[in-house]
Amino acid sequence: MSQGMNIVDNALNLAVSDLENQGMQSDEAQIALLVRLSSLVSVDVFNVASMLRDDAELLNAMNGSKFAESSSQ
Repeated sequence: MSQGMNIVDNALNLAVSDLENQGMQSDEAQIALLVRLSSLVSVDVFNVASMLRDDAELLNAMNGSKFAESSSQ
């Protein structure tokens, strides 16, 4: 599971980095990524992901306490 999360993290970091290299601010790049990702999945999947994102215990189990702490900030 953590290897899968690392792959996703690396892909997202690469996408943000590419957008920044095109002149976009970091915050804007992250917002653009979220908007695009949310438009690619069904509303049901998006809602489940939102619920899971808010579950610190689940995030901790999925990828260690570092991920849970950074997402709660």
